[in-house]
Amino acid sequence: MKAMAGIDMSPELPTVIAAADGVTRCRWATETGRDLTDYHDHAWGTPTHDEAVLFEALVLTYFENGLSWATVFDKRDNFRQAFDGFNPAAVAAMTPDDVERLMADSSIVRNRRKIEATLHNARVLLNCSLSRLAWQHQPCKHYRLRSWADGRMESPESQQLSATLRQAGFRLVGPVVAHSFMQTVGIENGHFEGCFRADQRPAVSLHSASESGDSERSNGLITRFVAPASK
Repeated sequence: MKAMAGIDMSPELPTVIAAADGVTRCRWATETGRDLTDYHDHAWGTPTHDEAVLFEALVLTYFENGLSWATVFDKRDNFRQAFDGFNPAAVAAMTPDDVERLMADSSIVRNRRKIEATLHNARVLLNCSLSRLAWQHQPCKHYRLRSWADGRMESPESQQLSATLRQAGFRLVGPVVAHSFMQTVGIENGHFEGCFRADQRPAVSLHSASESGDSERSNGLITRFVAPASK
């Protein structure tokens, strides 16, 4: 969704909105024709080191590429079922017959190139950690989004992450995909200035983060480790 990145937005529109509950949120949470409050407050941008959740976020991000954000967002539960909960080992074990089965599954986005890339990327994950590859590119300094003009589709860090993932063997991981992925999983805080989540930081350090622990699915992509701060 371009509104998340602040792209192609009218400069007259406010970047954040004070809702009826008294909480100020990014405009896209409530002003895009649907209520995304729960996703905004509890999922998007919540830091995670969970391998399956990171894999899910990466896959859904490149499936979204070239489509509307809502198309993939509304099918995320179907994607989870189709790809065995995004368990990398289970997806890596899928066969060409599974690719054909998924190509016939109308509940997901049927794109052969992206489906085959997902199986390939899962096999890459058998030999590396997506958490370690991704979190080493956490920005050293918070890039503040004070206006729509500050919005961007990629960053120096996403360019570096893209190169790292490609070197490891991943497919469909260009800088734009990498940037959206980084914001989705909390590696970079993409909330606009004034939003109650804009100043949150990961509660786990970059180099000592545990890759185990309790986790649960939410209505969005992820809910891990850090609960949104309240005001």
